[in-house]
Amino acid sequence: MTDEELRKNLAYLIGKYVPENQRDTFYDDISKPYVPVKGILADFNKVKTRTVDQVDGDLISDIYFHFC
Repeated sequence: MTDEELRKNLAYLIGKYVPENQRDTFYDDISKPYVPVKGILADFNKVKTRTVDQVDGDLISDIYFHFC
């Protein structure tokens, strides 16, 4: 997974699971030169509004594998 794919996948997950009024902070972090993946995923788990689908859970596991 490239950095560009990481950013795209994180934006997808945030758009799907994070309430709209809390997304700006996540998007700011994604746009940083060095993406703080662990922090983003930790905060994501705190604010997500529903259970993550299996496919998206696999995507999160892939992100952890490559970037954490």
